[in-house]
Amino acid sequence: MKNQNGKHEKKAGKPSRLGKWLALLPAGCALLYPLYLAAQLQTVEKAYINHALPRAFHGLKIAYVSDIHWGTFFSDARLQKLIEQVNALEADLIVLGGDYAEDADGALKFWQQKPVFKAKVATLAVLGNHDRTLPESHLPRIQRAMRQSGVIPLVNDVWTLEKEGKILSFAGIDDYYNGHPDLQKVARLCRKADFSVFLPHSPDVLPQAFALSDPPFFQLALCGHTHGGQVALLGWAPISSSHLGSRYLSGWYRENGADILVSNGVGTSVMPVRFGAAPQIHLITLQCE
Repeated sequence: MKNQNGKHEKKAGKPSRLGKWLALLPAGCALLYPLYLAAQLQTVEKAYINHALPRAFHGLKIAYVSDIHWGTFFSDARLQKLIEQVNALEADLIVLGGDYAEDADGALKFWQQKPVFKAKVATLAVLGNHDRTLPESHLPRIQRAMRQSGVIPLVNDVWTLEKEGKILSFAGIDDYYNGHPDLQKVARLCRKADFSVFLPHSPDVLPQAFALSDPPFFQLALCGHTHGGQVALLGWAPISSSHLGSRYLSGWYRENGADILVSNGVGTSVMPVRFGAAPQIHLITLQCE
């Protein structure tokens, strides 16, 4: 079924009956490898070099975290451990890539807990398809709860960092599937920036973003949503959450002169298992040389 944006609506994958049963098993046992891997959170560090980056932002550190899916498969204890791990990175910026819980009700409760993410400059956040399930009225409530937690929501909006007369922009849209994304608006807001980072929850929007202009309005895109396939074999996912299949499955890509990171994310959906796609957060250091 297509939504009002002409896209196939992405229903939030609820925990399956089998998944709930698997969640009762000990995730710390390596013999139960898919369960074990799903709980082994990695921090992936990368020095990202782009000669278009103004020297004023050389060395800026960005922590990127996506797809937590707090709820049945991701406990309060795991959430607190995640927050501590992210804060220990001492990043200048923390960017949260969406899907905080299993649905909009869960996303609202997630932010009403006021999770404490500590960045030196700011914490930015976009929304994912799980956060944008019905009711639609939850959107302003979720955004308000984000702000009360010290987090800047980017829903068809751009946040800018200015230094030494240069502008670095971060552009976030509403969810591609279940929201009302406005690519033209964020592209327009990025025009005055010297360097722009695009923050869509799903990489499925990238072909439309590239079609807006040549060169694209951003130099770097940070995405989640795919879970790296969650269960993947040699870079291919038997079941994909993307209508583009494995085109943007996991890792780094370069397309139309822009760089793209697709993260495996943190949590799981439908079942608490992973194979070939370990959970990850990212610490990206921007460099101009």
